[in-house]
Amino acid sequence: MDAHSMQHTPGEQPWLNQQQIHSDASSEVDVEQDRDSSVTMGEDLSRTDTRGGFGERRGNAVNIETAVHDYEELRREMTQQSRRMSMSQGEKGGAADFDLNDYLTDAKTKSEEAGINRKNLGLVWRNLTVKGLGADAKHIATVHSWLADTVQFWKWGKHQGTDRTILNDITGFCKDGEMLLVLGRPGAGCTTLLRVLANMRASFTSIEGEITYGGIEAKEFGKHYRGEVCYNEEEDINYPTLTTKQTLEFALRTKAPGKRLPSESKSEFVNKVIYMLGNMLGLTKQMDTLVGNAFVRGLSGGERKRLSIAEQMTTRSTINCWDCSTRGLDASSALDYVRSLRIMTDILHKTTVATLYQASDSIFNLFDKVMVLDEGRCIYFGPTAQAKPYFQEMGFYCPDRKSTPDFLTGLCNMLERQTVPGQERNVPQNSVQFERAYKESQLFKNMEAELVDYEAKIEKENPAEVFRVAMKEAHQKHAPHKSPYTATYIQQVKALTIRQFQLIWGDKGSLISRYGGVIVKGLIMASVFYQLQLTAVGAFSRGGVLFFCLLFNALIAQSELATFMQGRRVLEKHKSFALYHPSAFYISQVIADFPLAVIQVIIFQLCVYFMVGLDLTAGKYFTFMIILIVTNMCMNGFFRFFGSVSPNFFTASQLSSIFLIAFLVYSGYQIPYNLMHPWLFWIYWINPIAYGYKALISNEMTGQHYTCESFGSSIPFGPGYDDPRYRTCTIKGAQPGDTYDLGDNYLSATYGYETWQRWIDFVAVIGFFVLFTAMTALAMEYVDLVKEGSLTKVYKKGKAPVEASEEDDLKATTKQEEAVDDSMQNVADGTTFSWHHMNYTVPVKGGTRQLLNDIGGFVKPGHLTALMGSSGAGKTTLLDVLAKRKTIGKIDGRIYINGETLGPDFERTTGYCEQMDVHSPNATVREALKFSAYLRQPANVPKAEKDAYVEQILKLMEMEKIADALIGDIESGVGISVEERKRLTIGVELVGKPKLLFLDEPTSGLDAQSSYNIVRFIRKLADAGWPVLCTIHQPSATLFEQFDHLLLLVRGGRTAYFGEIGADSQTMIQYFEGHGGPKCSPSANPAEYILEVVGAGTAGKATKDWADVWADSPESKAIEQELEDIHGAVDQHAKHHVSAYSLNFWGQFWLVYKRMNVSWWRSPTYNVGRFFNVCFCGLISGFSFWKLGNTASDMQNRMFCVFTSLIMSNSLIILAQPRFMQERQWFRREYASKYYSWGPFALTCLFVEIPYIIVLAAIFMFCFYWTAGLPTGSERIGYFYILFVVFLFLAVSLGFAIASFSSTPTMAAVINPFFTSILILFAGIVQPPSAMPHFWSSWMYWLDPYHYAIEGLVVNALYGVKVVCDENDLFTLIPPPGQSCGQYLAPYFQSAPGYVANPDDTTSCKVCQYSDGSDFYSQTIGWDYNNRWRDFGIVCAFCLFNIVAFVFFVWLFRKPRR
Repeated sequence: MDAHSMQHTPGEQPWLNQQQIHSDASSEVDVEQDRDSSVTMGEDLSRTDTRGGFGERRGNAVNIETAVHDYEELRREMTQQSRRMSMSQGEKGGAADFDLNDYLTDAKTKSEEAGINRKNLGLVWRNLTVKGLGADAKHIATVHSWLADTVQFWKWGKHQGTDRTILNDITGFCKDGEMLLVLGRPGAGCTTLLRVLANMRASFTSIEGEITYGGIEAKEFGKHYRGEVCYNEEEDINYPTLTTKQTLEFALRTKAPGKRLPSESKSEFVNKVIYMLGNMLGLTKQMDTLVGNAFVRGLSGGERKRLSIAEQMTTRSTINCWDCSTRGLDASSALDYVRSLRIMTDILHKTTVATLYQASDSIFNLFDKVMVLDEGRCIYFGPTAQAKPYFQEMGFYCPDRKSTPDFLTGLCNMLERQTVPGQERNVPQNSVQFERAYKESQLFKNMEAELVDYEAKIEKENPAEVFRVAMKEAHQKHAPHKSPYTATYIQQVKALTIRQFQLIWGDKGSLISRYGGVIVKGLIMASVFYQLQLTAVGAFSRGGVLFFCLLFNALIAQSELATFMQGRRVLEKHKSFALYHPSAFYISQVIADFPLAVIQVIIFQLCVYFMVGLDLTAGKYFTFMIILIVTNMCMNGFFRFFGSVSPNFFTASQLSSIFLIAFLVYSGYQIPYNLMHPWLFWIYWINPIAYGYKALISNEMTGQHYTCESFGSSIPFGPGYDDPRYRTCTIKGAQPGDTYDLGDNYLSATYGYETWQRWIDFVAVIGFFVLFTAMTALAMEYVDLVKEGSLTKVYKKGKAPVEASEEDDLKATTKQEEAVDDSMQNVADGTTFSWHHMNYTVPVKGGTRQLLNDIGGFVKPGHLTALMGSSGAGKTTLLDVLAKRKTIGKIDGRIYINGETLGPDFERTTGYCEQMDVHSPNATVREALKFSAYLRQPANVPKAEKDAYVEQILKLMEMEKIADALIGDIESGVGISVEERKRLTIGVELVGKPKLLFLDEPTSGLDAQSSYNIVRFIRKLADAGWPVLCTIHQPSATLFEQFDHLLLLVRGGRTAYFGEIGADSQTMIQYFEGHGGPKCSPSANPAEYILEVVGAGTAGKATKDWADVWADSPESKAIEQELEDIHGAVDQHAKHHVSAYSLNFWGQFWLVYKRMNVSWWRSPTYNVGRFFNVCFCGLISGFSFWKLGNTASDMQNRMFCVFTSLIMSNSLIILAQPRFMQERQWFRREYASKYYSWGPFALTCLFVEIPYIIVLAAIFMFCFYWTAGLPTGSERIGYFYILFVVFLFLAVSLGFAIASFSSTPTMAAVINPFFTSILILFAGIVQPPSAMPHFWSSWMYWLDPYHYAIEGLVVNALYGVKVVCDENDLFTLIPPPGQSCGQYLAPYFQSAPGYVANPDDTTSCKVCQYSDGSDFYSQTIGWDYNNRWRDFGIVCAFCLFNIVAFVFFVWLFRKPRR
């Protein structure tokens, strides 16, 4: 069977587009061949061995010869199975009954019989040189640096600093059907190579050289076949509220090929692939489990990693780049996964390139070729079998138990590599010499020759043509053939819409709070405007209630922005997979929005419409509904547009808030259309809220009669003024003597609106909705804001490292060794830690689940105990329980330290390195370590000693070069790498000098050398007397031999072994062999052996229940007795006279405040954004209400210009919340470790804001106060300023208080509109207290802090201003015959404000309603200038209330749910 002649294709499975099994000479596996056998240089080599080296029951894990031999029999067996096999059937069969080799072989045969073309391409890269930003290109951004960069416009867009070379002149290839392993230490360029090969180029400054995909140029490939080369990154990015099955189903719907097996439906195809992936990766039982994240409970870390792998496999991509994709998997699961890759690569002729940290020999031998990188240079590229002999011949020595990958990466480290005695001077010393040696070797010439032959073969066979045909076939019906997307645009939208509804339903909490909030707010709002009368007062209030309906829906739309931004990283990943058009993603959101908006408006309208007493005509009712629905949809599009063009939430929120305030000012409610200034008049014309408001008010008021006969609706009124002929309406539009005013006339005279235009306005809102939808869809499609997850390090100014020479490195490492040895002399404390009968149950739907089952054990001084088990066995759970980190569920058992119960300082004196690396991104590495040392080491230790210890740990953890680098945030693309974060997590715990160390997977995601360094250091800690308990996933033999004790857990949280490991692991191995386990071969890795024995891995199958075996063993009984003895000796009533914290309250406060201050200063997107926001709001308010005069209209304008500041406060609330929630993440970790208490944290969050608020208030005043023409007396200006400072603090503290009881930014965003709209509603401007129902005006009005803030600001702006009405403000009435205007109105003005402009006239009186500014606010609202200092005091009191509430909620939610 000739593999090259076989026609292969996309078919029923996600891989059925690939070629057949290797069965020619280039792919045979010689099972008997020795692993280390060397092969003559230059031969066209195959893999030499795929055996696991640890006594597996099936000696050869990937025996392809056997698969070929059994081919016919297996095919017959598989054919009998129904193609409609569902996931549930897969679960019954169990993973152990599934054979991927057989399954794929059968499926491939069927696809060939169906005549489906193959889709195979190799990968070739020549002279590849990649450059990125150097360390000096950027420095840590601060508020000052941002403002300086903004002013220095001549530097905008210029490339600053020097570029660093990441990859230097790399040449290589990977044929289809081959697997290439890329090895190197962190920073060697492995990830960069994979990214560039996957055509992800945006984050690099320069890429030189040539990359071809089966002869297709990179540019063409990226344009038309983007999804055919996929990159799987180290981090898992998925929607947490989808289930595993939903995540995979969605990907498959968009990637199902157009040409499938005859009579196979799309749903059958999807189910078969999910069945295969579930079994292959051990996810069958997790299909209905939520994916989860830090906030949502779901899959374990290892299961989430397997889901990410499965999701990429659904893409059916031809070339796959896997970047450290075994991170978080136990050794057995990692091996199973790489075996699956091997089988798929062989049978389906995929091209596989992978980087792996801590790969075992079993994994290494599954690869065909290996490329070793060091400092961006290629020091070896060739067959895996020749790699070890190549370097051994050079003069390097590999110890027996050291795996080949560890040996190869260790060559790049001068400390780790070993040479044959006498060869020290003859071996290469640095990467340049290694590269030169490789390029001068015969192996290099052989690989060049093989590359030339391969390129000739590509040119001759032209696989690109077959690939193009296969791609056309893979496209679904009607999908454009040149598009990289498999599905049609409509199919993409359909699949995305289904997922969107699943996401909405998965997050029911947000849905309930959203609609619950609508009901509550709707009822409150309606009750404030209860049964409005058709009077003059009712006309003004109707304008207020309709404006509020729009404002309320706009604020709800703004709350959607946080949710929209959260899904961006998933979108970027799917974009690189070519699953769907980003614009289709937005269209699906719009479709999903529609039913939600309809339900929201119906609920809102039912609460509001009838209670307020709006017009009960059916036509008006439904017109009101559709206007609100369309306006809501339009505003959703408006906010999401800013989300689509902004790099982060802060920028999006600031930009959208600025435009929202402009829209509200120019809505027509605050400034009537006919009174707007010409220079900003255009905002009205591009304002969807203005059209919506005009349509709503026109719809309501057209044809309505507003009576002028009620009290206060006419001038004059009272005794003696009973004849309507000699009165006039107080609302515009009526003629003198009219008893009513027609709503149409009122709108025309007051607002300049014509009611016949209401449907034109409605169409305008629809037009804006279409415009925002199109703009957002196009922005998402074409604006690339995320640079594909690349990380750039930034340093303090002037602290960027200079590249050191090899000699300097050698000196530094020698010094480091000396420092480590010296530091371990005086830390022994003799701590013994024990736990017994530990049970842990958690509440689940329908009952409880036991995660830990009667676990006991201890760690003694000098013990380094490994905690092992498969993914989901309860390792992290046990550590959480022992370290007192669990906050939910029930914990039973006994925990003692040194024969005593745990004291209040237990968490501080215990180091717990968690799996998640949670650090403040605005600190540098050194600052983070110092912060931990200052707060956790005893208070009597001098600061200089703490600093010296920090420097020692920096050297030890190899972090001197990044000591002054910003920790940063992976999502933002700025900061230290994942591996460096892991080292920092460990360092932060070590600087506290803990008595006891818990480490949760400290080596996960690290390379072999970093892992070895860390474990070796922990070993030294143990030798010096520290007890250590450490979970570990993929230990190599050299790593495992550092441990002296083992606690092994199996699924169900039960103990399978606890005790000594013994010399060469013999004690442990003899236990398992003696109880019926398989024999362990001498060359085996003992860690992999025991995991295999107890049935770890995705398809693990134990021969017996090892937990029961342990429970019945004499070893277990001896441990039980020892633990009982410890318990018997404990004084249960002993009192601990120690403090939980090392520093007192003020010591904690000062250190936390200093760090918080630095954090705020280094958050320019937050602070500079607020600066521009406040500046813009001040300017737009000032220029919109430019130089207000003394007319009656200007009195209202003076009130409304101040009212704008209330709306501006909403943006400060929204921005403050995610800022606090970020800080809370690391606060919870640090509080759990007892760095400091909740009090200092809560207070510093507020105190750090004060200087920024003082500056923001000053900026707003400068931009607004004088432009609006407000009173210029120093007392008035001073009062405005100090009240505004306190008001801004009130807004920020309110934002913090809401955030402190919200679990996520989305939840806070949903809650915000409730508080902000209620506060504005009861402030007294939109509805005066005299018009409110007595229930509200008697208490709620007086409890609203905005009432006092706005009263103080308004009376300050209006008091003492003499009113001079112009022609438009004067009311005209006819006096009775024989009386002058002055005579007729004199009795009226004795009790009413205002004056007569023409007292001597006898034909027509011109009346002004107000004579003084105080008349306006005292008559309409009931405010008083004498209350202004009272108002200031009450606003201060409300600030204090917010502080107390915030501190209380910080205390209440100080621990996360875990």
